Amino acid sequence: MTPPDTNDLAESWRDAPVHEVLLLLGGLVMLLALLYTMEFPQYGSFLSPPVVAVAGGLLLWPVHQNAAARALVLAGGVLLLIWAIARTSTVLIPFVAVYLLAYLLHPIVKRLDHSYRVPRWVSSLVVTVLVVGLFITAIVIIAPNIAEQVDRLSRQMLSALETLRDWLATSPVVAELEGAGVIERDTLIRELTDFVQQQTRRLPSAAEQVLASVGSVLGVITVLALIPVILFYTLKDYPSIRDSLVGLFPTANGRRDYIVEAGGIVGNYLRGQLIISLISGVNVAVALALFGVPFWLLIGLLVGIMNFVPRLGPIVGMVLGGCIGLLFGGWMDAVIVLAVILAQQLLEQSVLTPKILSYQMGLHPVLIVFALLAFGTFMGIFGLLIAVPATAILVTIYRAWREELTLELNEYGQTQRR
Repeated sequence: MTPPDTNDLAESWRDAPVHEVLLLLGGLVMLLALLYTMEFPQYGSFLSPPVVAVAGGLLLWPVHQNAAARALVLAGGVLLLIWAIARTSTVLIPFVAVYLLAYLLHPIVKRLDHSYRVPRWVSSLVVTVLVVGLFITAIVIIAPNIAEQVDRLSRQMLSALETLRDWLATSPVVAELEGAGVIERDTLIRELTDFVQQQTRRLPSAAEQVLASVGSVLGVITVLALIPVILFYTLKDYPSIRDSLVGLFPTANGRRDYIVEAGGIVGNYLRGQLIISLISGVNVAVALALFGVPFWLLIGLLVGIMNFVPRLGPIVGMVLGGCIGLLFGGWMDAVIVLAVILAQQLLEQSVLTPKILSYQMGLHPVLIVFALLAFGTFMGIFGLLIAVPATAILVTIYRAWREELTLELNEYGQTQRR
């Protein structure tokens, strides 16, 4: 449904009879009630958003040909859709994750199908088995080591805080600052002691809190068992699923080329960045392990994850990795960490990025930095991860809209000359 024109809305209000105006006002009230029930659900046990939306739709049905009524229905439908997605997010997350995984793996299945004449269901099954096998291997081999290093790092951080507390109690520098009235030693030591005690109490219950946040064990097992099945069918029927999803988007000049173009940009970016991040994390972790740097696996994992954030991510990974090496190893370990990450960045910029990310994002570096800051401000770490592909999609949509507007202006100019 295309949004109603502003002039049509104004004319619909001027030309509508009294009873239609009353119905439109009632629809507007229902839209406000929908917003209220979405914002304060605890105050309306009966007036839930679906009930309000249905009542508003029935109220506006007699005047559904009116442009203002269509605008109210469209606004209410968008709000109800957002509410439904938010309420069913825990159910949608596995499906969205599987579709994203199928989106990244589709070129492999397509190549096996077209180049080697492998039936699509066979190639989908093979790819699904390989992905599940890699996931289980990572869980069995890597996850225990990560958990052990996280636990050891947490306890060493608490030990360092206790050492800092003892230093504060005996340091002559702190005594001079206290004598000058800059700080209060007793207050500082008491607050630091309370913080250490709180963190010590939290450590044993960290695993239980994680399990409680993801739900019951049976529910987790059920979801994990369903993911391979969903992935197989999504890969097998990916072209039809993709076409159905593309058909949901509005057209620009009668076409949906901008969706295909944006999908290609995002797909290339995610595939390439995933491969580069994996290579970066493995290289850094292996090199640090060979040099005997403590927490080598955590630093490698940190570098791999932060590598998803272009330009800013490697800098943050270098700073955090250097701090971990300096605090829990020594200055030599910190130098080794910085040297290894710098060497990895040199390899990435000179070899990996030109070979793997052979596409052109078409985004200016200043726009990329602005997108990172803006998305990070509104959405945190998740915003940093999606900033570049989301900006690419928005830029592609804007270009499609601009081309459609140019065509409409040209047609309007030709009509005026006639």
